[in-house]
Amino acid sequence: MDAEAGPAAKRWSNRSTAAARARSAGRARTDPVPEVHLIDFRRPWVLSLLGGFLGLDRFYLRRPVSGLIKLLTLGGAGFWWAADVLALALGSAVDGGGHPLAGRRGHRAAALGVSLVVILTVFTLASGPVLTLLRAGAGSAMTALSSVLPTEDPPPRWTEVAVLAGGPGRPAPEPFTLTGGAARIKYTLDGPGFIYLLEEGTDGVPEGEEPLISRLEAGAGTHTQRVDPGEWTLVVLPAETRWSATIDKFTGGSIE
Repeated sequence: MDAEAGPAAKRWSNRSTAAARARSAGRARTDPVPEVHLIDFRRPWVLSLLGGFLGLDRFYLRRPVSGLIKLLTLGGAGFWWAADVLALALGSAVDGGGHPLAGRRGHRAAALGVSLVVILTVFTLASGPVLTLLRAGAGSAMTALSSVLPTEDPPPRWTEVAVLAGGPGRPAPEPFTLTGGAARIKYTLDGPGFIYLLEEGTDGVPEGEEPLISRLEAGAGTHTQRVDPGEWTLVVLPAETRWSATIDKFTGGSIE
């Protein structure tokens, strides 16, 4: 008895379960789909155009986080503001739920034209003060850098003081005046020689005086020497050596 009742009970249970599933599926097919009301783009577009620097369009579209960031950055210095205005006019903007905004093609075309005119006008008017600020900032930066960074000294400048020559058959060279600082001697020796720079009135070459230039053979060169202001004379030994020299004084720049 029980053995016969077992399979029958199972068949009844399976039929009941299948019927319940069918009823459930029928209800699922007939349940209404929630209706989504799309926001018309015109109101957030106007808010973006007029108050986008404050993030009003983002707050209206239920996007408070980005609206707050847009407010704090003043519309991303204008670039975020312009991007949102164009996105609303072109139909690529969405609300906080990710839904597109409704709008007619003619309305969007008109909004796009107005958006371009307003954006170009705003950026054109802002470019004057911005450029002025940039120039002022660049000038201040260059002034600050020039006060911190080392500057290159101008090249030294020399002024000719005297052209001298000496040797057998030549008169003694005249003394010359130097104003101090430095003197440059450009010389030519026809043989070995020692050149001394002595103060005018010195009787001969003092004992122990070091020569300014020493050469053991003929040649030419340049020597720079720091000197005190006053009258100076050039002495070349031995007296048989022919020589010529140009004396320059230092008049500006930097010399090591």
